[in-house]
Amino acid sequence: MSSPSATTTDVSPAHDPLTRARWLGFGGSVLIAVGGLGAGVLPRPDPLSDAPVLRILRHGAGPGVCIALAMVGIGLLVFAWWRTRTAREVSWVTRTAALWAVPLALAPPMFSRDLYIYATQGLVLGQGFDPYDVGPSAITDGPGVDWLTSISPTWADTPAPYGPLFLFFSSRIAEAADGNLIVAVLALRALAVLGVVALALLVPRLATAYGVPAAGAQWLVIANPLLLTQLVSAGHNEALMLPLLAATLLVAVRAVGPTSRVLAVGAGAGALAGLAAAVKLSAVVALPFVVVLVAAGLPAATEWRRWLRLVQVGAVAVGAALLTLAASCLVAGVGPGFVHALSVTGGISVQWTSIPTAWGLAAGWFTDRDDAMLEAARLVGTAVAVVILVVLWWRVRKPAPTPDARPYGQRVLAACAAALVLVGVLGEAFHPWYLLWAAVPLAAVGNRWTTAYAVASGALCFLILPDGYNLARATVVPGTILVLVATASAIVYGVRRSRKELLT
Repeated sequence: MSSPSATTTDVSPAHDPLTRARWLGFGGSVLIAVGGLGAGVLPRPDPLSDAPVLRILRHGAGPGVCIALAMVGIGLLVFAWWRTRTAREVSWVTRTAALWAVPLALAPPMFSRDLYIYATQGLVLGQGFDPYDVGPSAITDGPGVDWLTSISPTWADTPAPYGPLFLFFSSRIAEAADGNLIVAVLALRALAVLGVVALALLVPRLATAYGVPAAGAQWLVIANPLLLTQLVSAGHNEALMLPLLAATLLVAVRAVGPTSRVLAVGAGAGALAGLAAAVKLSAVVALPFVVVLVAAGLPAATEWRRWLRLVQVGAVAVGAALLTLAASCLVAGVGPGFVHALSVTGGISVQWTSIPTAWGLAAGWFTDRDDAMLEAARLVGTAVAVVILVVLWWRVRKPAPTPDARPYGQRVLAACAAALVLVGVLGEAFHPWYLLWAAVPLAAVGNRWTTAYAVASGALCFLILPDGYNLARATVVPGTILVLVATASAIVYGVRRSRKELLT
């Protein structure tokens, strides 16, 4: 992102490379939307199955052709996104992202059946059941009982893993839909789009607050095809978690001034982090890094005073986060069961995209105790994740001079982004949209990891077909071998780098 923007030259708009890339991406987005008409994630039964034109797209060779169109569209969108990385104007990037998002927002849901699951679990809460104890199969009568045919059978008896605040929203939408699944799904999609709009407003401010070019941040996060396909089209609830996380980091950077002000900032940032976790619990990973960011606003002359500041800010921020979570549970009318439900649902998906799951699958090739190997590998993965998170936090716990010349806030957010990525890939299941967890802190880090993150984002766009089929299911052996090789390479690189740091 170092070359000058073509929008600042006298090149005519028709020949402007950025303008061409913008419309190329729009064409890709339109192709994806057209593909979604025939091969999107549709309700079961499909009320428009025999409608004019749609009948051709949804029967016979139609779905196959639509999938091919959508995948070509994804390729064009990813290529166009990469071509626009030199844009220097935030407004231009935002308008481009909006242009690309419109066809996806108007098309049927694609890439995931989660919107149907959200609606059904909201219905569970709306009918007076505890969604952390029972699955949607608990609904046996009343408006919406037929929604169960539109969710994956795996989820019929599975408790909800989502936070209480999100369940509150989904239950209200499910009740308002009064048994109409299409209305419920469209309303949940609209909620996700609102979340993306809020994120688009926050990301430039976040980047500026941490001294990073805002246009590059907006390009990395908002124009990202992975965000457009997985949050706008698929409607994943990260669309609500990420703006709350961005607001948390934006508040944390304002921890300057007297002790009372810094502690108040810590309380505000903690409360926002609690709200983000009340949508999806993975946001809580950012909280320890928020604490060190805020505590840096309190000068400390000695090491023990620095720890005292950390404890003070930590107590305030964690207390505020817990109070917010408790208030969310109270508003939704549920208990803290989502923590347990998360451990239940995480193991349902067995895919090589999770590092410990891939190692467990590989170990199972040499024994007849597949399940035991998988469980052991996942336990090891959890332990490794905890250790790495502690190490990442420890390395940025104080604003000491280091060979890394970046400002302290950027170093902390880089560690935060790494922690969110590791929690995803070292968890029991890793889905492509989990990579977006790290997008918000990365937006304020600068361009050090931009290329690697962009390549990973672009590649993951191709992992799931428009009808929700995850290609990881069809690539178990090559995918598992790829993860084993990548993990071994990462370990060797890490060991060599640690030795080099020790020697220097």
